[in-house]
Amino acid sequence: MKGAFYSATGNTFLVVDSRDTKLSDEGKRDLVLKYVNDRDGAIFVERDFMDYFNRDGHRAAFCGNGARTFVHFIHEKEARDKVEFSSYSGSLLGVVDDDVSVRMPSPKFLGSFEEEEFRGEIVVVGVPHLVIEGDTQDIDWNALLPLRHLYDTNIDVFNVLEDGTLRIRTFERGVEAETGACGSGATAVAWIQSRRTGSEKIVLQANGGVLTVIFRDGAAFLGGGVEKCSEELELRL
Repeated sequence: MKGAFYSATGNTFLVVDSRDTKLSDEGKRDLVLKYVNDRDGAIFVERDFMDYFNRDGHRAAFCGNGARTFVHFIHEKEARDKVEFSSYSGSLLGVVDDDVSVRMPSPKFLGSFEEEEFRGEIVVVGVPHLVIEGDTQDIDWNALLPLRHLYDTNIDVFNVLEDGTLRIRTFERGVEAETGACGSGATAVAWIQSRRTGSEKIVLQANGGVLTVIFRDGAAFLGGGVEKCSEELELRL
């Protein structure tokens, strides 16, 4: 079985080509624990279906930058510029142009929260996020960990750099660490900011690079770069 490592604006993945191979959940978990190491997760590319596992070996319903990487992989292998596929969060559409973009699951607002000195919003974009506006220069993730476990979510901290441009940092569950970027988190933050300002385009500067979220026809489109970081590997269970 073939695989390779990819980066999507700082989110790092093992991509497993399982289009013609049927893998059990146990087999997928074993591959994750054997090969992912310090990367964020693994994308199992099945026929028009993306199955995503976090670094800890557990399946996640969705990963935004993982979805963009899935589209990039299909573009590489099958020369398709438009890719319709499914995930455990529903049907998706990806397009390869100057960058790789994906129509994201519709953001769902679950309400506001306030815990001690922290307050913000809870938004689900395939997976749940706590969105907090605050200082992105000096984040004490240990102080935020109780929220991560209390709400069982990712945590996104952002601040406004200028109109339409934000700085974002994300602590991801399943990775249990800050990651270079988070596509669903970027979309959650952009959705909150768009509601506040009416802007249809939000640019987000993550540790690993720049992501763009565009709101069009009632949908959110996440765009950014994807690159292959290794030669093809022979993966063995």
